[in-house]
Amino acid sequence: MDSNSTNSNTNNRPNRKRKKSFVKNARKYGKKGQYGRGSQLEEDTYHYFVRILESFKEGFESDEDKIIFANNVFEQTDAKEVHCSCNQVGCRVIETLLPFANDEVMKKFIAAFGDDLRQLCSDRFASHVLESLVVQSCSRALDDKQDNDLRNYYKDFAMKVSKFLLNNLEDFIWDTYGNHIIRTCLINLLQIPSGKLNTEKTDVKKELPDEFVEIVKEYGQRIISWPQFNELCITDLTSGFLQELLKCLKKVDSKLLKTYLKKMLTEVFTTEEDSKSLPPAFGSQPIILLMETALQISSEKVFSKLYKACFAGNLEKLSTTRSTNFAVQRLIQYCSVKEDFEATFDELAEHFKRIIEVGHSGIILALAEACKRHSTKQGSFVQNLMKAFDCFEPEERQNAFVLCLSRFVAFEENAKKSNENLQKEKLNLHGTLILQKILDYNKPIKVVNAILNLDQTVLLNLFSNVMGSHIADSYVKGTFVGEKSKERLVRKMMGAYRDLAFGKHGSRSFEALWHAANMKCKLLIMDELSHKDGSWVNSDFGKIISQKINFSTYKRNKEDWKNSLNNGNKCEEIFADVLK
Repeated sequence: MDSNSTNSNTNNRPNRKRKKSFVKNARKYGKKGQYGRGSQLEEDTYHYFVRILESFKEGFESDEDKIIFANNVFEQTDAKEVHCSCNQVGCRVIETLLPFANDEVMKKFIAAFGDDLRQLCSDRFASHVLESLVVQSCSRALDDKQDNDLRNYYKDFAMKVSKFLLNNLEDFIWDTYGNHIIRTCLINLLQIPSGKLNTEKTDVKKELPDEFVEIVKEYGQRIISWPQFNELCITDLTSGFLQELLKCLKKVDSKLLKTYLKKMLTEVFTTEEDSKSLPPAFGSQPIILLMETALQISSEKVFSKLYKACFAGNLEKLSTTRSTNFAVQRLIQYCSVKEDFEATFDELAEHFKRIIEVGHSGIILALAEACKRHSTKQGSFVQNLMKAFDCFEPEERQNAFVLCLSRFVAFEENAKKSNENLQKEKLNLHGTLILQKILDYNKPIKVVNAILNLDQTVLLNLFSNVMGSHIADSYVKGTFVGEKSKERLVRKMMGAYRDLAFGKHGSRSFEALWHAANMKCKLLIMDELSHKDGSWVNSDFGKIISQKINFSTYKRNKEDWKNSLNNGNKCEEIFADVLK
């Protein structure tokens, strides 16, 4: 999950009904005599394809088995490549297995699809197979291990599809399926990882053929001169295309990219008509998403222009509006100029409380991360956040800050909550992430003191929580958390280590505290674990902790345990020196 793009009110969301899987639905409709949408498959073929999807989902012992399986399936599509691809279930099977198809299978599909691109580019199902063919062709065309003739064959097909769509751009850019094939062509010609079709592709440093690069540039040159360019920015489909195109131009043509961004800034994102209202950039979701992409790929100079023209002076309203708060998050995340970030922070600093009240905690998290990244405004961030939760003054209220932040509630509301079931409570994701980030600040003393001033029982429950366990980890790993403060926490938890070791999440906290403990504290912990009820050792996670701390050796002979621990620490030091 993208924690930065998720709002805070996750606890209040209704439970969504989980959709039935594609295979379950396919099986259900097959029993009714409905053999998928699109072209009609024979009953036996349909049920065969459903069994194939079920088998593929179960997995394989090796990649070789998966390849053999896939190519056996493709024997059933011989001479029926297009017909099967135009069926809902057939399309899913072929799209899933094409990455494992041998070159002979690929050639059959390429030959079949190459004869009727116009119809297949707009087909609801076959278009997905065509996308997969483009992905595979681009990838195999750049594979150094392939025969040159074969690489050229794949390159020719990728160029054929890309040029066909370029020459018929007016027809396909407004077509749902054709538009997505164009996007697939662009990002795969340049090997830019994007979307589900490219999850396996991580190497973006391959030398690209000049022909691939030129086709992408030609798309960019063609679109920028369109009279209806501005219309492309205001619909979901064409805005999505422009977002991908901007990312591609970032890689191959910075000059043309600058032209695009300038045109968007002056003609799409802003207007001189009414300075009192928000800029047009925030008038529709497609333009907002285009703006977010522009922020991501722009140079520092252009970024500053976008910030000043669209965001400066509007940040409070943008941050508290549902449709625009994500754009503010992106502004903060992608900002690389310290001065721009400081100006953004100063404009938002007094509005933390309102931002929290409307549930846009992703903005607060983005600010927390940016304060760390730019090494600025850290003290001000913590102070303003404490004020937002009503726990800055009087000073003793600051002790409640950790729980207020973890729950993302104000002081009074937090005081009403019981801490008895804190270990099972669903804490706020953004709140706990912010807390972890603050512990990595240059001066995290307020949060350190707030943690140390909590009762041991509360800390035990917090550190046994699925999200709270990461707080303990961040505390002991914090570069600027003093060694004495770490030791104080280790000692504060004395008497609670058995309970920590027993549970799934508590054992994570146990391990963090254990690594922070000096030899004297480790001995006290081992002594505590030895004298209390030993049932913790028999729990699933207690067994793991027992092995890691060499508990059996300690019970047998303390001196042997000390020596083994010292030898282990020396090995760690040696490896640490080697890895420097």
